Amino acid sequence: MKVLSLNIGQARTYDWRGETASAIHKQSVATAELTETGFVGDTQCDLKNHGGLDKAVMVLPAQNYALFNVQDPFGYLGENITLEGLDETQVCVGDRLQIGEVILEVSQPRSPCWKLDALTGRKDLLKIYAESGRVGFYCRVIQTGVIQQNDEIIHFPNQKQSCLVISELFLAKYHSKSGRDIQLLNQAIQHPALSTAWREELQKILTRLQRSCDYLG
Repeated sequence: MKVLSLNIGQARTYDWRGETASAIHKQSVATAELTETGFVGDTQCDLKNHGGLDKAVMVLPAQNYALFNVQDPFGYLGENITLEGLDETQVCVGDRLQIGEVILEVSQPRSPCWKLDALTGRKDLLKIYAESGRVGFYCRVIQTGVIQQNDEIIHFPNQKQSCLVISELFLAKYHSKSGRDIQLLNQAIQHPALSTAWREELQKILTRLQRSCDYLG
């Protein structure tokens, strides 16, 4: 496993929904310094949904570009690290990735938004992207340092808690219908490595579902 591409983005203003600032389109760099809140030089415009301690680094498997028929260079879909050799079906919340001196901890699936369709000019990408469960994932920074393109990645599965597979957890939240979905969401809100943002979102979903069941009797 390795860092196939290391990507940094600067804010740009797009004519989306009138006018929208975004740093989703990132450019590949040879090396970058990582702090607790992200890569030096990388910008987040929507601080409600991006950035912060729980979402300092966004990781996307390289094969997703082919999966979603995106021909643009790595970084185009908004990821900081384009990963080779591991995907969302093999990664769980709380897993750790060591890249040289840097240590990352997986905190949540990515929550894709309408900007993917706006960026690519497609009307179907967001739907296909979400329904696949292959959405990428965010990490918090356990140990800071410098990362370089082609650095080796060592994957340390979380052995302390039950495994919440990134693709399965995302789809459980996306659908929130079956008993298995509800079981996963209940399990997730108890997981200490889950990001605060996702814990709060999942709790709202579960509360709404419970109220609906109570109403129906």
